[in-house]
Amino acid sequence: MTDNYDQLALSWVRKEINNTLDQARQGLENFAEDTQDQTQIQFCINCLHQVQGTLQMLEFSGAAKLAQEMESLAEKMADSEKVAVESSFEVLMRALLQMPGYLERVEEGQKDIPVILLPLINELRAASETKPISERE
Repeated sequence: MTDNYDQLALSWVRKEINNTLDQARQGLENFAEDTQDQTQIQFCINCLHQVQGTLQMLEFSGAAKLAQEMESLAEKMADSEKVAVESSFEVLMRALLQMPGYLERVEEGQKDIPVILLPLINELRAASETKPISERE
């Protein structure tokens, strides 16, 4: 029964989450074109923070963790001395493109299982030079 409520709650906000992810993607693309324009990466970070907070509030821990790692990498990209922006751009863009499909499957009835997202989460962590997490964490 709880899953039905979770799916219903997600269906109420998923369109807005997808719009916010699209805005984050646009900010990231604009930043990739001009890495000196910090407003674009900050916009991306703010969008990802909003998505992460919404997913955390809805208690979708896997999707929220993915959004958190995406936000963390974007923050490190803003300080380009800490991370290779070009390689980070690719993995962050891939995550931005995969998140809507993952949320759609959850809304359609699949469980939010963090381990499914673990390879992508660890790619984000590797790009930000952070230790990978294991299935047990």
